[in-house]
Amino acid sequence: MNNRKRLLSNNIRYLVFALTLAIAIGLVSCRALPLVDGVPDATRETVVLIHGMRRTGRSMRKMASAMREAGYNTVVCSYSSDRSAHEIATNLFAALGPVIEAAPRVHFVTHSLGGILVRDAFRDGAPPNLGRVVMLGPPNGGSAHIDLLAHLPLCETIWGTPSPELGTGTNALPARLPPINFPCRVIAGTNEGLLGWMLPGENDGKVTVASAGAGSPSEVLLLPTGHTWMMRNPVVISNTISFLRDGVD
Repeated sequence: MNNRKRLLSNNIRYLVFALTLAIAIGLVSCRALPLVDGVPDATRETVVLIHGMRRTGRSMRKMASAMREAGYNTVVCSYSSDRSAHEIATNLFAALGPVIEAAPRVHFVTHSLGGILVRDAFRDGAPPNLGRVVMLGPPNGGSAHIDLLAHLPLCETIWGTPSPELGTGTNALPARLPPINFPCRVIAGTNEGLLGWMLPGENDGKVTVASAGAGSPSEVLLLPTGHTWMMRNPVVISNTISFLRDGVD
């Protein structure tokens, strides 16, 4: 009984925290942010950075700074999480059109939902000048976390409109997307944090290693980092740059 009470209490505290965080992020997201922060560059390889659900391009700034230091032109995206994943991908890649077309070679670095957006955008084929893609903690096999929480009445309010689409079922969006058929490195975290106990197997607190690596054309790189801030982890950043530059050995 004590264990049940403790579990219920932990869940209630988590939901209150998540709702507060979602409201705060929503208020920040309502500010006038550019959808695409960067310019087309025909002289340098371009790296497009796409954040995860209920985040903004600000979360990718440290990664973008490291990319610029490595010599890349960078474009940081921001989008609202209050649309379906397909609608987000369609609108985002329409805005990215001039950037992609101008680049001699274009790479993508994504976090969480960002990887699903790239897969959705490339369902009919990747751009001919595509270089490499690095996905950080992508729910490529769906999220067991969403399976547990999608039935909650405030699920979309807290985690974003695409959240119910990201489960592990056969009708969920990740299962309906074509296999990854472009050069891609998946980096999965193994720091389970406070919420890892809810998920089956090794995970980063939100996405399991098995889900992140589902359909990956190369071996998944496991690093001791959690999901929320992995894009700011120096080891993650270093490995991301290495893959964009050299590919997989």
